Amino acid sequence: MDPNQVQESNTASAQGQAPQYFLKPSVEGLGGWLVLVQISIYFSLITITYLLFNHIFPVFEPEIWSMFTDKGSPAYNRSLVQLILFETVVNVVFVIALVFALFLLYRKKRAFPKLMIGYILFSLLTSIVDYVAVSQIEILAQGDNGTFMREVTRSILYACIWIPYFIRSKRVRNTFVN
Repeated sequence: MDPNQVQESNTASAQGQAPQYFLKPSVEGLGGWLVLVQISIYFSLITITYLLFNHIFPVFEPEIWSMFTDKGSPAYNRSLVQLILFETVVNVVFVIALVFALFLLYRKKRAFPKLMIGYILFSLLTSIVDYVAVSQIEILAQGDNGTFMREVTRSILYACIWIPYFIRSKRVRNTFVN
């Protein structure tokens, strides 16, 4: 080792700074737990898009939609129509928010953690509203085998893990600075 380098390190110590070889590398970038966040965003984006195109949008085909909205139809249920409209709007908003979140994530924008916290809270609120709405619609309540309660529980756990992470993480604080 070069004696001049040791001298510089000792000088740094004398000035109240840690010697260079004791400094931890800065925790920043899209690594660590943020990899799981990225995977979660992509997974949610794919899942919600699939749900929209294969389960929700087909309901709006004229022959199916008229079944739910025609008061003379045996399948008519005003609450169910409201739930379908709510689900459609919310899921479209989720897709837009997730695409915007990816944009903010890769640009390392300061707004990303706030957007994700808002997304997580809105997702939790939506799952609670879904659970309450489904329990009020008899045909859906009969067919529910605990799926909606599991969704609420999953949303609560997800919020309890990721919201504190976005608030307290050094990596999040050091990465999203633009």
